[in-house]
Amino acid sequence: MSSMAVSSRLAAFAAVLAAVVLGGGCSKPVKLVPAGGVVEIGGKPAEGILVQFLPQTRDGRRMPTSFGTTGSDGSFALTTHDGKPGAVEGPHAVLLADTLEERPAQGQRATRPVRLDTRYTTLAGGLSAKVADGGEPIRVEVPAAQ
Repeated sequence: MSSMAVSSRLAAFAAVLAAVVLGGGCSKPVKLVPAGGVVEIGGKPAEGILVQFLPQTRDGRRMPTSFGTTGSDGSFALTTHDGKPGAVEGPHAVLLADTLEERPAQGQRATRPVRLDTRYTTLAGGLSAKVADGGEPIRVEVPAAQ
């Protein structure tokens, strides 16, 4: 995949994040629960993955999104855009972006392989997870990019 396509995908991910953050939060406070887990790509813990959880509500209410970035062991802890720890309880769509992806200059070849399939940077990627109060760590597992 070209660096332009990768940049476009990351820009789209950032636009979704900005729209959710700048679009406002909730009309009334919501309960946040501690949430975190691990991201694995191809069965291995993945460092430097930006994880975003978007609550899926049935009543159309706007809920705060939560995000985190994985450490060297693939683990992440979620916080809201305003720095509150945790996430809204319930089902979430999950988006991923590789913050360590190499982005060579136009016309240059990448020196290492892409780790994450770009489909996981959009809602069409189909990743989901459930945040439960007092629940187990959330495992986000995706195959390695081809």
